[in-house]
Amino acid sequence: MRRPCRIAILAVIATAGSLAACSGPSSPGPTAPAAPAGTPSPTTTQLTFDRACTQDVLLPFLKAKFDDPARDLVIESADIQRCRDGYAHVFAVTAKNAEGQPQYENEQLFLRFVDGRWQSVAEGTGISCEDPDSPPDLVAACRALGY
Repeated sequence: MRRPCRIAILAVIATAGSLAACSGPSSPGPTAPAAPAGTPSPTTTQLTFDRACTQDVLLPFLKAKFDDPARDLVIESADIQRCRDGYAHVFAVTAKNAEGQPQYENEQLFLRFVDGRWQSVAEGTGISCEDPDSPPDLVAACRALGY
């Protein structure tokens, strides 16, 4: 067994990166375990801030956070108010339900982009950057956003 591996190691060195020699040509190699539900995918963690401030990224984030089909609550879009200096001010826009079904208000969020992921700083329909008793995290978000 040693001789084939030595040959394989030499082949790997000679071809600068072919790792199939010791593991066999059909071996897929190691795979990462599946991430728990709600954990951003590896591509999400590699986002740039500019890319993260788009409907394509924010809508799935908001849907994962708020969608509740059992209560007929579905987020249909992200209304991006401002996005700058690592923060975003967005509204999770709820889908209108049929008459007689529950109707939901849009949810307001202040978000911070940390290590390639969005984190909620503050959320709720009644929060405002003008509140004198705003928590420090919200004050920092409001300043960064230019409010």
